[in-house]
Amino acid sequence: MKYSYYPGCSLHTTAKEFDLSTKVVMRELGIELEELQDWSCCGGSVAGGVSHDVGMALAARNVVLAQNQNTDLLAACSGCYNKSAKAAKALENQQERQKITTILADMGMSISGNNIKVRNVVDVLANDLDIANQVKKPLTGLKVACYYGCLLTRLADITGWDSPVFPMSMDRLAEACGAEVLDFRSKTKCCGGPILVPKEDVAFELTKRLLDEAKSLGADCIVLACPLCSTNLELRQPDIERKYGVSYNLPVIYITELIGLALGIKPGKLGMDKHIVSTKGILRKLGI
Repeated sequence: MKYSYYPGCSLHTTAKEFDLSTKVVMRELGIELEELQDWSCCGGSVAGGVSHDVGMALAARNVVLAQNQNTDLLAACSGCYNKSAKAAKALENQQERQKITTILADMGMSISGNNIKVRNVVDVLANDLDIANQVKKPLTGLKVACYYGCLLTRLADITGWDSPVFPMSMDRLAEACGAEVLDFRSKTKCCGGPILVPKEDVAFELTKRLLDEAKSLGADCIVLACPLCSTNLELRQPDIERKYGVSYNLPVIYITELIGLALGIKPGKLGMDKHIVSTKGILRKLGI
């Protein structure tokens, strides 16, 4: 099985561990990833806030590149996936398609007739592969809180492979790896990522609620698939601890890192040494 792999901006910068672990895990599971040639930023939430049409065209550009390579587009970042999936759906709408076509023409690009799907790494891992039969080192005793955030499974007509209200894909993957999955009720509540800069206090409060629940459940780590969520939950964790006079020291890792450990892949190859909050506690508990 082969995909055009779209890492997006974060996986080449602040979320290198997500990029490393995605590539090594997919290779271990027999999935071939070919990085999308000449990919560009999907526009995130910023471009769409300035211009809906330009924002959609930026994301559609990557979809069209995957069409040209005639392989389904695989995105790891939940934000990149969500925006790309929306763009793919927009190309099916005649009015939206015409707007996108006009903007892409200015870039010297034309829309291919090849029909491709936009997939997310979690979707492929949970729904296309049998992870349980590949586990070499069960993660027995590790308590995890799976966090999906706002974009990974929403909206249902854009994603459609898991519940937008109470998703379970990462929970099932973690269980297949032998971990104990906690009943994390805030799994789809916003972490405040999009408003971190203009409304830091509000963002910190939203993030604190997630950390508080995970800590109260006795989680050894939070597992996710979004670099922006990771920024709030991990990078800003020390800031929140100082602001509120609390202590978490709670590792935040990507689902691909968790699966990689269960597959017996060395932590260094998964990028687990690149985290702000140390993952050594996880590794000690697992005897790695």
